Amino acid sequence: MLALCYKEALQENGCLDLLDIQDASQHFSWKAASTNAVSFACYLANKLGIRVEWEPFHPDLIASAPDATLSALACQVKLPLSIQIEGVMLTATCLKTGLHSTVMIQVGDRQHSNPLDGQAQNPGLPSLRECIARSYGQA
Repeated sequence: MLALCYKEALQENGCLDLLDIQDASQHFSWKAASTNAVSFACYLANKLGIRVEWEPFHPDLIASAPDATLSALACQVKLPLSIQIEGVMLTATCLKTGLHSTVMIQVGDRQHSNPLDGQAQNPGLPSLRECIARSYGQA
């Protein structure tokens, strides 16, 4: 949904990126700005006198990669991950894509099946995306 709002804000205001929308937003009325979540955020940033430099939907970001692609690449390169199991941080390696949107990982001599996306279900294992975010920060 946010991606659609971002695209609409770019198109409606003839802008190339978020900074352009922020510049254009100085001419928005409150009512006009509030018709689009991204335009409104840029309007508020402008009113607060701050600049937000962010490219939220860059195609090279891991967050933009489809689950199947992310899983396949992680397994292909045997991506090392930090994972918390029973309160202990351990190193894991991606092995293969499993059934039902899961990925098999190797932790020591044990294998686990992790979901690709979503939040970990207590006391379940974290998803592949959570592990990547924890292991590689702003990837």
